[in-house]
Amino acid sequence: MTAVARRLHLVQPRAVTKVDAPYLTSRPGALRPDGSRAVRWFFQPPSRDVAKGWTALRLHDQHERPIVDALEAAAACRPLAEIYTKWRDGVEGFGPHMIDKLGRVVAIEKKTKKIRREEKRNRNFRPGTIGAMVHDFQKHDIWKELGDKTQLEYQTYLGMFVDKFGDTAWNKLAPGTVRAWLLQHGTDNGPAGAHSLYRTARAFLGQVRLCYDSVDHPGFVPENANPLAKLKMPMPKATLLAWPREAVDAFVALADEAGEPSIGDALVMMSWLGVRRQDWLEWPADFFERELLAFSQEKTGVPNVLPWSIVPALVERVAAAKARRPADAVTSARFFHDRLGRPWKDAEAFRDAFNVLRARLAEKHPSFATRYYVGLVPGNPLAVPTARLTMRTMRHTCVTLNADTGMPSNLIGGITGHSQKEIDEILACYRARTAEQAAAALNWRIDYEAKEATG
Repeated sequence: MTAVARRLHLVQPRAVTKVDAPYLTSRPGALRPDGSRAVRWFFQPPSRDVAKGWTALRLHDQHERPIVDALEAAAACRPLAEIYTKWRDGVEGFGPHMIDKLGRVVAIEKKTKKIRREEKRNRNFRPGTIGAMVHDFQKHDIWKELGDKTQLEYQTYLGMFVDKFGDTAWNKLAPGTVRAWLLQHGTDNGPAGAHSLYRTARAFLGQVRLCYDSVDHPGFVPENANPLAKLKMPMPKATLLAWPREAVDAFVALADEAGEPSIGDALVMMSWLGVRRQDWLEWPADFFERELLAFSQEKTGVPNVLPWSIVPALVERVAAAKARRPADAVTSARFFHDRLGRPWKDAEAFRDAFNVLRARLAEKHPSFATRYYVGLVPGNPLAVPTARLTMRTMRHTCVTLNADTGMPSNLIGGITGHSQKEIDEILACYRARTAEQAAAALNWRIDYEAKEATG
């Protein structure tokens, strides 16, 4: 063999072995001194799943060194592709959490219940199933129009709905099965949460059709085809209690005594105007400089205009609050503030401070007398336990206090922003059939019969 032939023989390439691995891709690397380029190997799942945690990862070996050999890269990529494929097929427990940042399979010892739940909710669902429809709903403009608090509530309850019925097509959702599930949820967790879960799921199925451009979409629910429209839930009503007037006054006095007068201001304002906490927490320090309080409710978008200055109790509290600001060196840019003169960090911080005061009030006054049936204090059905009074019910307390005066529902709604139907539902929920309302009805008849007798 000649020298030229020997040289040609030495530079013949080795037999090329086929590199076969799903989602394996290569990219040119840095330029070598000899003019060639290194090859970088990546596991690259489809870009449509980037939002769900899947992304391109450069492959490394067990010693954290980049893999440069094609066969080694294929071997390293195959288990990653298998994890992705099982996740895509909806196999529980599989997801991007099983792959580290160096493109290697990591050992998963025991996942928390929360992680398993999130994986289940984020996996792909077939169009027309509850899981797919909830996903579409939360990506639509309708979702963005909801208030922050409503979104949080919907996320919680729709997540539970997906956990139970995610793989079920909406038109295969048996009302009896859902009803039994809700009843069991009420038994295990209390009626209030079960009712909220039911209302959320029912409202979702009533709105989701607006997310689709065609009635032929498998997730389109016709307006009169909501499978959860009427479940006739026999679940007992949650015991939500309106504040007696005396309880409001006692709490305000305690707040002033404890150095938390701004909480007392808030309670007085809510008992008269019924403004939600998430609205008034953001009111600026000069908000009460205006004769009319004009704002849009964060939760519903309903506008309110309230002539607060005609209420003597509010005028007195606001004047005192303004006088305290320079005297107490209040720095908050908000009207309502904590005991140190700072803005409330969030609604939870206010609630924590409120709960401390309520516990102190309960020590002094275990209960307060009321004029409607409650039935929670043994031997005294007309008493409200102080420990059961909450900030959540102050808005509805405003409704019941006004209703006790005989005020028409449309005028109450002019203060709180409720519709007449909502006000009727509130009064029914709080069982606010008070002695004052009965007395007004009886006096109506007494006056009528007196006129008949003299006529």
